[in-house]
Amino acid sequence: MNNPFTDFIIGSGGIYTIAVVLLLFTLGGMTVLFRRTLLHMLMGVELMLNAVNLSFIYFSRLHQNHDGQILSLMIFVVAACEVAVGIAIIVHLFKRTGTISVETYTAERG
Repeated sequence: MNNPFTDFIIGSGGIYTIAVVLLLFTLGGMTVLFRRTLLHMLMGVELMLNAVNLSFIYFSRLHQNHDGQILSLMIFVVAACEVAVGIAIIVHLFKRTGTISVETYTAERG
């Protein structure tokens, strides 16, 4: 039984999936490198994690194996915990200094 969605992912649509993964990962990396606030950097890391998850899901679907999808679910859980801890740290630092700029915290380090 042919599924058009499966044919698109495994067939010529695979190049589009890889292009989206590369675009998301590059956008996340550029955000981490060039935005100088902690919140933007955290969002860039999350974007890169989601790009990796998308590639795991694509390749597990391509090879008819569920290991990549299970690993992707575990990465989603770790990313959610990372966001909760990261936001708590950002809120604490903002209350202490009044800003979330990275330059402030590197100057405080001494």
